[in-house]
Amino acid sequence: MTSAMCSTEAKPPLGWRLCGLLAALLVIGVSGWGIHNPLSSMSLYTISLMGLNQAAPALLCASLPAAWWHRLERSPTACGWLLDPWIAGAAFMLASTAIGYPAILDPSIANALFAAPLGLLEFVIGTMLWAQILAARSTGPRPFGICVLAIVAGIPMTIVSVLWMTSPSVLYTPYLDVVCLWNLSPIEDQRLSGFIMLVSGIPLQLAGICKLLFP
Repeated sequence: MTSAMCSTEAKPPLGWRLCGLLAALLVIGVSGWGIHNPLSSMSLYTISLMGLNQAAPALLCASLPAAWWHRLERSPTACGWLLDPWIAGAAFMLASTAIGYPAILDPSIANALFAAPLGLLEFVIGTMLWAQILAARSTGPRPFGICVLAIVAGIPMTIVSVLWMTSPSVLYTPYLDVVCLWNLSPIEDQRLSGFIMLVSGIPLQLAGICKLLFP
């Protein structure tokens, strides 16, 4: 009976899946280009990181077949380990805190940190978490647990974004002497970055709530 119900479960049309996959690849490409010069603008760099951490993983997880994720989820390899819901949530929270928390960095350290590997890390961790909400449903927490996971995992990113928006001074010293895009001052650029991060985190928490209300 269960297998029959699963076989008749409504699935998104193939056309929608392909569109979602192409959109995910487009976001990855544009965001990958956006992080090539991290010190050009904090807000532009934040847009690129949020594209890799939120938009691209959400589109990718929504477009790939659930059965594909389920096989990875049950795999004894590293893929199965990465799709563990608690590991995904902990990694997302740790990365949001470590990457987003302000630090006193000189330009050379900032260039080393804010490079392409960081974008790759953001994408992998974002995919780990979004897979719990949109794809990896065969094991792990039920709707209530997924809702809690999504909301709690987004708290560090929300705190960092509010800190960026409300700080009276520039928190990242490499941006003090940067001529920002759109003729923004460094403090305005930082506050815009915080707003971008705050808005980017809302879909994750809304998706968790929708998972609870519409399992």
